[in-house]
This record gives sequence, C-alpha cells and structure tokens, in this order.
Amino acid sequence: MKWFLVIVVVLNVLVGLYGVLKQKPVADIGAQDINAAQLTILPASWSPASTPLAQPEASAVTALPDNLDASVATPAAALPATLASQPAVQKPVMPKPAAPLKTDTPTVAKVELTPAAKPVAAGQCLAWGALDAKQLARVQGGLPALKLATAPQSSVKEEARGSGRVWVFYPPLATKAETQTLVAELKGKGFDSYIVKTEGEFSGYLSLGLFSKEAAAQALVMRLKAAGYDKARVDARSERSQVTTLSFRALDAAQADKLRALQQRLLPGIPLRVCS
Repeated sequence: MKWFLVIVVVLNVLVGLYGVLKQKPVADIGAQDINAAQLTILPASWSPASTPLAQPEASAVTALPDNLDASVATPAAALPATLASQPAVQKPVMPKPAAPLKTDTPTVAKVELTPAAKPVAAGQCLAWGALDAKQLARVQGGLPALKLATAPQSSVKEEARGSGRVWVFYPPLATKAETQTLVAELKGKGFDSYIVKTEGEFSGYLSLGLFSKEAAAQALVMRLKAAGYDKARVDARSERSQVTTLSFRALDAAQADKLRALQQRLLPGIPLRVCS
C-alpha cells in the first residue's frame, strides 16, 4: 500500500514538470522584423471617424411580462428613444364571473298571527247566605261601597236552629186530672215536673228538665224508666227563625273580587257560592 502511494506522488511530480517545460516563451514584438514598404504615414490632421452606434430594432424588444411589478419596471427616461416611443403594454383585465342565475322559487309570504281577543266573561252570579237578621244588617251596611248597578235579590225562608239545650219531657195522659196526679206521683219519687201551658205542639206535656248536655238528659230518662215511667223522651230543642240569602247577579270580574273581599272582612264563616 505504501509503494502505491509513492508511485502516485512520483507520477504527479513528473506531470507537473512536463507542463512547466512545455510552455511557449513570451513573444517580443519589438524584436521582430518590420517591413518599411508596408508602413503608411498619416497626416497630422487625421482623426479617426466616429462610428454611430447601431440602434436596436423595435422588433428585438421583448414585451414586459404581465406579472412584472411596476416598482421594478425600467423608467421611460432610462430606455432608448425607440423603446420610450412604444405604447405601454396594458395588463388585460380579467372579466368578473357572472352571477349565477337565480331559479324561480316560490315566495312564501310571512303571515303574522294576531292573538284572538279574549272573550268577555259573562256576568257572574254569586249567592251569600243564609244570613240571620243580625248578619243581614251587617252585610247591607257594607254593600254601598261596592257601587253595584243593581241591588241583590233576597230570598227568605224559615229554618230550625239548635239552641244547644236538651229537653226531657213526658207525654200528657188522657185527661188533665190524670196528668196532675202524675205530677204528684213523680214529685213523691224525687222527680220535679210541671205541665207546659203554652200553646203549640207540646202544650199539656210534662217538662222534666232542660239540660246543656245530652248525657245528663239521657241519665234522667234511664232513672224514670227504672221507676216505671217508660214514656219519658229526649228532644234537642231548636228555634225557628228566618234566614235570608242574597243573590248578586251580572257581576263583572272587578265587582266579584270586591264582593269576595267584603265577605272575608265581614263574615268569613259564611262563604260565597255560585248561584244554582
């Protein structure tokens, strides 16, 4: 391997020496012989004629490319007169694409829905009752504040109302004398009684007692039956009285609200109801 490198180096040296020795010597023009017959003597006034420069042909000018920016274009003053006289090459204007034709589509009209007017509520009818005499007077005192167009209609009826008392009685005997004898017998056995003398359904009956609780009345009846007086009875006493119901007709919503407010203020225990 070393011998191969030595041979390569030697060959390179030899090639270099051959190139140096092969160069021609510089020619000395002054040493060359000159023929006097071939020389021409020019006069003192001679001057070389100026040769006009050839003008470039117009056809040799290549048009500028369209994409050349105006900022790098050669000014007209720097160009030859032939080029400056040529008309400027205009960049073609690309036509805008035509808008696509619209197809005939049906026009949908916008319809605004107007909410229908709410129907006016028919006149309301409210009934208030049954009212006793005191309650009726209280209600009538508050009605003027409602300013009703028509006065309420009144309906009056009688009804029995319990008094909270329980009465023990004994039916009368066949004759008044026998009834008086019965009173004496009952008194002898510890039962107080008297004959009802007022006119009415219980005229002539024996009254044995009036109790606030039914249990006490039933206890007395059991004692009478044990003593042999098995016709004794119990009656929850009631009173007949007149009651009034007021009917308010053709009320609008505002009047109905005012009437309800009046009912809550005066008699909350007797509610209003729809007329039947």
